[in-house]
Amino acid sequence: MATVFNGLPVAKGIVIGKVHKYYKEEIEVDTYNIEKDDIERELWKLSKARELATIFLNSIKEKAARKLGPEEIKIFQAHLLMLNDPMLNGEIERNVREERINIEAAVQRSIKNIKERLSSIDNNYFQERIKDIQDVGNHLLNALTGNVRSLHSLSQEVIVLAEDLTPSEITLLDNNYLKGFIFSEGGETSHTSILAKSLMVPTIINAKGILEAVQHGETVILDAVKGIIHVRPEQQLIEKYGFRIEEYENYQQKLHTIKHKQAVTRDGYSIKLSANIAAAKNLEDVLAINGDGIGLFRTEFLYFNQEHQPAERDLFNVFKEIAIKMAPRPVVIRTLDIGGDKDLPYLEIPEEMNPFLGWRGIRLTLERIDLLKTQLRAILRASHYGHLKIMFPMVTSIEELRQAQRIVEEVKSALRQAGIPFDPAIKIGIMIEVPSTAIAADLFAREVDFFSIGTNDLIQYALAVDRNNSKIAHLYSPYHPAVLRLIKDVVKAGCKEKIPVSICGEAGADPLLLPLFIAMRVDELSMNVASILETKESVRNLAYQDCRQYLDHVLKLSTGQEVLNYLTKIRKEDKPLL
Repeated sequence: MATVFNGLPVAKGIVIGKVHKYYKEEIEVDTYNIEKDDIERELWKLSKARELATIFLNSIKEKAARKLGPEEIKIFQAHLLMLNDPMLNGEIERNVREERINIEAAVQRSIKNIKERLSSIDNNYFQERIKDIQDVGNHLLNALTGNVRSLHSLSQEVIVLAEDLTPSEITLLDNNYLKGFIFSEGGETSHTSILAKSLMVPTIINAKGILEAVQHGETVILDAVKGIIHVRPEQQLIEKYGFRIEEYENYQQKLHTIKHKQAVTRDGYSIKLSANIAAAKNLEDVLAINGDGIGLFRTEFLYFNQEHQPAERDLFNVFKEIAIKMAPRPVVIRTLDIGGDKDLPYLEIPEEMNPFLGWRGIRLTLERIDLLKTQLRAILRASHYGHLKIMFPMVTSIEELRQAQRIVEEVKSALRQAGIPFDPAIKIGIMIEVPSTAIAADLFAREVDFFSIGTNDLIQYALAVDRNNSKIAHLYSPYHPAVLRLIKDVVKAGCKEKIPVSICGEAGADPLLLPLFIAMRVDELSMNVASILETKESVRNLAYQDCRQYLDHVLKLSTGQEVLNYLTKIRKEDKPLL
């Protein structure tokens, strides 16, 4: 009988295949003392190794650019910056000069020391950076020992099993032979998961204990729809899953038959389904499934992998392309949302103990008005070619909103004087991401044209839970009664002032929450492109009047678990695979 392991699916799919079990190779180096006269020679070796590692990392980055998207390329840009980081290189040099040890040992000791310091910081962002600094250290050691090479050379289709992989290791894999990933560790928003989703490779993380239980070359069934792994399955189970794979593929094809139908309930309530994107190249995917528009364009990804901030001309060209291709569909462009876990070296954002509560979003751009005005000029100029909207992130007070609106009017005035056309009636909205804004939604609704609820941050801030922290991840819940009441109140405030309200966080694609959002009369759900057709089918299977009853019942429940249990119970069983 097959042994069953459970984990968290982060990229959907079902595959059967042999395991390629991967253990990270420890780079062993000798430690020995050096003479004073040898110090400069050792540091020269470091300089040459850094040059070699930079060439290797750039080659990985170029490969990533061909295979992946802007967020993933950012990872390798960060590694290049780390490789030349004065803190890292200063520590290595101190170990050579003061400890009088060889350069290989100095690199290894420095990486260990930095990892220990990061481990002492109770913040998941810094925990994730441990993997990055180790990856960079390995590149340096490989260059020093003459071991610069690809870590994998697959020759047949396999399911890769590992504790975790670094971004470099994933990018170097040959996709032609890659059927799936199984990781015994990892976080849902880690770089590993981000890359797996981008590659659209069936992936399960946090499959505890599986690494010790599976041998290289053994057959497994990876069900990354339900989050189940069957190890050493019997032939009967393999045949059963053969039919499940066929059903899953047929279901994906079936979804495309409804792309030209409306997202409307059985009793006539309609809701818009839009896409969250980060690059113009994603537009073709949105149009291919007939999405209702772009509910969130993340402009910060235009700023990554740059030595300096992009020029207005470059931003305008991107926004113009999006406006033209999507017209007459609306496109909501969020102004620069930097800070938190998103950093730009050339902006010199100071290191903060808690960056998610620090200088980010609208707080940053209201101080760096040059950045904001450049973006606004580009958006306004592009609005002449399509249906664009402006959205400000992380607004926490009416004062911030009014200041941002004044800047918009200043930019409009300058464009008028220059005779440059733009949409004078362009809509301006805000993201509802913090409890203060949600609680005062009635006040904000009088001053904006639309709301977009960013559930990822709203849940995190409302529950005081870092959703990336594995120790307390179980406390992060979109089903918490307090979260649902906040969302309901925001939608109610929008309805009262007759402004549309959308949801653009991960909760927007949650099929369990869909009936509640319909009952609340949310106008639009914005999500990753891959979820739109599945959500549309779910909408068409629901009835608005039933959803109202579900919401009435949920609002009487006391815990997130009770809400989850109830929503799971009422979820229609018309898609057994999902």
